[in-house]
Amino acid sequence: MGVRDADRVVVGVDPRKRDLLEQFVVNVATTNCNPMIVPGLDWEYLPGEDDEPKLCLVIDVPASRFDVHQTADGWSPQRIGSHPRLTPAGRPARQFTRRRLASSVEERPVIGSSLDALDPILLKKYFRSRFKDWSPPDDWQSTLVAHKLAAVTESGVAPTYLGMLLFAEQPEQHVRGAYIDVASYKQDMLDGAAVDRHQITGPLPSQIAQALTYLQVFPLNPTASRKDGRGRHHYPSYVDRSLQEAIVNAVVHRDYEVQGSQIIIRLFPDRIEFQNPGALHNTLTVENLYAGCQPVRRNQLLAGFLRAYKSTVTGGSFLEAMGEGFLNLVRDSQRLSGRRPELTQIGQATKLTIYAATCEGNGGMQ
Repeated sequence: MGVRDADRVVVGVDPRKRDLLEQFVVNVATTNCNPMIVPGLDWEYLPGEDDEPKLCLVIDVPASRFDVHQTADGWSPQRIGSHPRLTPAGRPARQFTRRRLASSVEERPVIGSSLDALDPILLKKYFRSRFKDWSPPDDWQSTLVAHKLAAVTESGVAPTYLGMLLFAEQPEQHVRGAYIDVASYKQDMLDGAAVDRHQITGPLPSQIAQALTYLQVFPLNPTASRKDGRGRHHYPSYVDRSLQEAIVNAVVHRDYEVQGSQIIIRLFPDRIEFQNPGALHNTLTVENLYAGCQPVRRNQLLAGFLRAYKSTVTGGSFLEAMGEGFLNLVRDSQRLSGRRPELTQIGQATKLTIYAATCEGNGGMQ
């Protein structure tokens, strides 16, 4: 900006309009482009026609490796020489397919980050538990790239989304929304104020463990009870294995491309709701899941890594049910509460509701 289009002569930008021009460029890049573009802005003085330095704005648009950009109203222009032209029909779809198939979001580098964001202690602990007789490699970069925890970029090696989510101490600082919000309500509806709110952060395996512990020990969780000739007996409100499955599903199936939107767990007197960003992946439907179809995971690499983390509930891994986890959740929860868990789609989000036990439902567990 500051170079005349007609003859490419440097004329400069009025210094009094510097802030206004910068704001205009940022608004266009972030509001009028979908997905938004984060440009690099650099003010420089370049020699003009009279050899006097002129203030110019140099805008660096980073190459897009995974997205196909459009204008806010859905057009995909391309530049031919100095003129913008609409991209021929069909080409954006082919570009979109090629780029999406080239790499899942798990394998994409977190732009602007470095390997320093990954905790070496967590990495060593994982590899020691995963591989027998493992010893630290001489070349950590190559090891991380080979395991899809880092990727080679134009400016070096950066953590992937997978690496950041699993091995950064605070992944939400690099992947917006990569945490779990928990809220507890005394009333049945959301219009009542939450009596407790808790934000769960850290690497995803730690988030799963923290969320499960919170649900197990939170004192306001309802407890079903029944009195008989031997006295009053208390029964669990939920099956721990089902709670774990619900949390793991929310973490594994959430869409990490939807940044700024976190997993939400809501506790009510009669139920717990688990809501994660992202609709059911690919061709998966609610009906198919209840029918016991083969699950289609949005984040297959993440699911594979979570198999190496041990569950305090089952003694096995977080993912050990071989596709039967959701059906086990449905059967166990329904036997305990007398109500089938509900899986629903809310726009581009998925919500699972598990109901608390009743005396009638508990009778089926004995």
